[in-house]
Order: sequence, then C-alpha cells, then structure tokens
Amino acid sequence: MIIVESELPPAAIAPWIRSQISQIDPTALVEIETLNQQVSKLAARPRFETTLLGFFAFSGLLMTIIGLYGVISFIATQRTQEIGVRMALGASKLNVLRLILWEGVRLIALGSFVGFTAALVLSHVLKSLLFQISPYDPASFFGVAPVLIVVALLATLIPARSAMNVDPVVALRHE
Repeated sequence: MIIVESELPPAAIAPWIRSQISQIDPTALVEIETLNQQVSKLAARPRFETTLLGFFAFSGLLMTIIGLYGVISFIATQRTQEIGVRMALGASKLNVLRLILWEGVRLIALGSFVGFTAALVLSHVLKSLLFQISPYDPASFFGVAPVLIVVALLATLIPARSAMNVDPVVALRHE
C-alpha cells in the first residue's frame, strides 16, 4: 500500500501514479482510492453489524410490546366477570384500571430484573462491537431501562383502559 497526499483530484493524479509504479513493476496491480473510500471500506463491517444489532433490538422491543399487550389483554378478558362484580359492588373505573395495571407492573418488574441481570452477564459478548465504551457503561444501562419500562407501561395501559370500560351487566353475563 502506498499513500500519496495531493491537492489534485484522484482522477488527475491516477495516470501519473500508475506510470510510476509500472516503471518499477509492470505486473503490479494498481488500485487508486481516496482516503474516504478506504475508511468507508474499513468501517463497512462494523456499520453493518451495528445496523443488524439495532434491527434485532428493535424487533425484540416490538415483540415485547406485542407479547405484553397480549398477555395483559388475556388476563383482563379472563377477569371480566370479576371486574363486573367489582364494578357492580361499587368499584370505580380507577380501581379497575389500577387492578389491571398492577398485573402489568408485576410482569414489567420481573422482566426488567431478568433482562438487567442477563445484560450484565452477557455484555462481555458484545465487547468486540463497542468502540470507546465499556460493556458495563452505566449510561447505557440506565438510559435504556426507563425507555423499555415506559413502552411496557404503555402496552399495559391499552388493555387496562379497555377493562375500565366494561359494562357490569354484560360482564356478569359473560361466560
């Protein structure tokens, strides 16, 4: 590899470089690239790995939201009669909302604990993909956790709001 610094554009200086190298070795293969092109080639694999990792992280977040929504919806549907009885006996909509949200908060707390523990244990695996950052970076751990918790709470809030609007008469007739 030979590096040439020049004020001229690469296309203007390329024939001269080729002629100089061919005088030394006529069989030598000459590829002329700018420094930006060379750096881009070197950064292509880490960039691809980071994009792929981001895609899988987003997919995991999406599956978590859908799964949590499904579980909480199922729990709320299974407790329709209980909710109807509670509302018939005078429970407010806020009490029903709190009841269903509590189920979601328990699942979120359990998932957060398991996820945080797994992240601490497995973060050394990602060390090769990190540049100028520790695998145990506190800003990363404590910056992502609140986002995940808020998203999970929003996924829980939708079925909780639906359960809040259950008509007690219809719920008591529900199988």
